[in-house]
Amino acid sequence: MHSQTELRDRLAALAEPVKPVEGYEDKVMRRSRRLRRRRRVTAGAAAAVCVAVLVTMFRVVGFGSAPQLAAPPPDGPFLGWSAVGDVDAGLVREATDVWDAVGTGGPHTAVRAFVAMRNDQQLHSIAVLQGYDKQGVARLAFFTSDVSAAEALRLRADRPAPDPVTTEVISLVSPRLTGPVGAVSTDGFGTYAIAVAMPGVTTVRVSNSIIDDEMIGDPDAPTGRLVVQRFPLAATAQSTTISGFVKPNRLLAKTTKVFEVQGDGGADDDARAVPGKVVAETGQQIVVAVQQIQAVRRGQLAVVAEGLVGRVTAVDVTRGEATIDLVTSTGFAGPAHTDISDVPGSVRGTGTSVVMERIPTGEQKYTVSAGNRVVMPDPCQPNDHVGAITVGRASSAKAADASSVELAPAVDLTHVREVSIMTSSTGGDC
Repeated sequence: MHSQTELRDRLAALAEPVKPVEGYEDKVMRRSRRLRRRRRVTAGAAAAVCVAVLVTMFRVVGFGSAPQLAAPPPDGPFLGWSAVGDVDAGLVREATDVWDAVGTGGPHTAVRAFVAMRNDQQLHSIAVLQGYDKQGVARLAFFTSDVSAAEALRLRADRPAPDPVTTEVISLVSPRLTGPVGAVSTDGFGTYAIAVAMPGVTTVRVSNSIIDDEMIGDPDAPTGRLVVQRFPLAATAQSTTISGFVKPNRLLAKTTKVFEVQGDGGADDDARAVPGKVVAETGQQIVVAVQQIQAVRRGQLAVVAEGLVGRVTAVDVTRGEATIDLVTSTGFAGPAHTDISDVPGSVRGTGTSVVMERIPTGEQKYTVSAGNRVVMPDPCQPNDHVGAITVGRASSAKAADASSVELAPAVDLTHVREVSIMTSSTGGDC
């Protein structure tokens, strides 16, 4: 082509024989309208499916209000709970015979089991029974055995039955759950906690404030209504927290905590905790009202779950009150040691804080690092390590040539409203 004019003429000549189909434009418009209608119908159907899926998810997946735990009705003075798992009838008979022989008030009648199982991974056999004693009083009993005791089932605790209306979990925390009756474990991790929750609970979790870093597991992983957990010898029911969780049997449903309570108590020979309510306070002391005032003596320790509150310095039996020197008061002092490294020393209140002093110097083994837990022996316990109570943590590392270090108290003393006073199991002086 020699010019643009010639190119245009040739293209026009080529296009001239092509004739458009009659009604072509109308056909194109009708087809486009049909496509648009189909797309709207498809989009509407998809939206309806999405809405249906979302509604189903809200019903099935577990959104909405938290699950409500319905307590079984009481069985007279007893907890109307079903047993946990399969019940070994032979073990129930063996436990009942032991209960009748060495328990208080046998023979026992109307005996039924919450737990009766063999071959537990930690305690060989476990039985938890409720029944009437010969006086017609409802009782609750815990039994355990272990290989070191030739697998003989032994009675560990014999208590009045708990309130069948308000009780959500029953528990036993003690270093006396293996070996002969009354014997304290010689294992540093010889305290065991047994907890049995009410029906409907899918997971029970037990934790203790004496442990700094513990693997408490995922509450979303069901454990059932029974849990057995091992702790250091310093652990007691008073430093133990038991939580119950419910997870509905629905896809992706969330686990919900339905209760959190303190441990019930220890074995029959353990130190006993007497509850007291704070009725007066000063900067240095608190006064607590105690119903079981006859068991309280000067020198006994007052505790909460987080640790030590103070020591009893006066008892007024007539008024039913005990006066307690707080750990930060200038009247408070006593022996202490670090929890894991066992560095010896003593603690003393300064009026505003607590100091650990008289720490040996000159050796690497007497190092106290920032954050180290410092505990005080309980005079009502058999030795310095069983039931030792947390006083506080080192606020900073102790200098190599220093014999003291300041502590941060374990308990927020400005918000204490109730305490447990650790008393002798026999009711005498500690």
